Amino acid sequence: MRRSTLAGAAALALTLTTATAGVAAQAAAPDGVRLTGRAVLPADTFVPGSEPSGFFTGNPAAPFPGQPVQGFSAVHALGDGTYLVMSDNGFGNKANSADFLLAVHHIRPDLATGEVEVLPGGFTLSDPDGLVPWTIWRDGGCAAAGELPAGYTCPADRRLTGWDFDIESMQIAPDGTFWFGEEFGPYLLHTDAQGRLLDAPVPTPGVQSPSSPELGDGVANLPNSKGFEGMAISPNGQRLYPMLEGATAEDKAAGLGSDLRIYDVRLHPTRGARFTGDFLRYRMESPDHALGDLIAVNAHELLVIERDSLDGAEAAFKRIYLVDLRDTDQDGYVEKELLVDLMAVPDPGGVGGMGETFTFPYFTIEDVEILDERTIAVLNDNNYPATGGRGDDVMDVNEFLTIELAEPLKVDHRLLPADPRR
Repeated sequence: MRRSTLAGAAALALTLTTATAGVAAQAAAPDGVRLTGRAVLPADTFVPGSEPSGFFTGNPAAPFPGQPVQGFSAVHALGDGTYLVMSDNGFGNKANSADFLLAVHHIRPDLATGEVEVLPGGFTLSDPDGLVPWTIWRDGGCAAAGELPAGYTCPADRRLTGWDFDIESMQIAPDGTFWFGEEFGPYLLHTDAQGRLLDAPVPTPGVQSPSSPELGDGVANLPNSKGFEGMAISPNGQRLYPMLEGATAEDKAAGLGSDLRIYDVRLHPTRGARFTGDFLRYRMESPDHALGDLIAVNAHELLVIERDSLDGAEAAFKRIYLVDLRDTDQDGYVEKELLVDLMAVPDPGGVGGMGETFTFPYFTIEDVEILDERTIAVLNDNNYPATGGRGDDVMDVNEFLTIELAEPLKVDHRLLPADPRR
């Protein structure tokens, strides 16, 4: 397996071919894949008793009556039929998400009824100990913002919002603490099981987006919203593999605009997270595609969602690949094998209500989880209050799918669903 160091990335780039490297996926998913379950959470679902939101969106329906349970960008199966699902930064960007609380929700999909129940046990992220070394919205940022929307007043409780971070991926360590990958930095965030920060945000060496609070006079080399969309954890819980959603400026300049970096991060029980300086390369089928999610199957295999940025009738490419980190053909890229085409999932039992073929044409599909060797769960990020996935005038909902694979995964038993809080 050829590795790239941060210092040597440009040199490596010049040695790699750009037309066919890393593209090793068949045109169609293997026979035997089928949809086995579907449940839906309505778009207008709000956390009971939560504060209003959407003041900064400009949406004529805002403020919304509470915090929407939406934007699922990570999922973790607890082993009892329930799941933790992580909402991203809120309403799409830093400017319009200041009143959206970063949150993890607890849900129970019922495949018999097709409904999703929101359960107690979720939490919001916070920084009570002041570990974030810059101003956050709910402690100084709001007060310095000047004119505010009518009806909105500044809170001061150091809970974290979509103005502070854009969390997009989540993993739970063996000690029960949570790691989040985010996009403004991009950073890694470490919290306890109640969402309270345990360490200062961990920056990515040599990479910053225009939204980074530490950019200053520096030059961003990663576009907005292209940070750590996916992040896997090794079976032993000692390594994280955060993966960028888009190519860096250096990679684009070297003709590697279809390349995404998978970083190697080592976890230590007392010293936290350390970027080793190494990263692997994943070649997308098109430079216009993006990462949806990344999780581990075992010590060397991962699942990746690769997608286009279209929805509804225009959507064409939403796929799940099995990725091998060992680079067996020595071309400098991880290997790819197509597992599921989400735009054409066989549904012989009519589970999805669309006939014998089910399509999942949402703009962002950002969640995959392994339930057993032959079954995965897939969820979309509905980008509340967006429309378009199921029709131009239809509000996007959160859908939960279970899909049977054609062949069993060689999944490490330590990565199968289990409740870390037991």
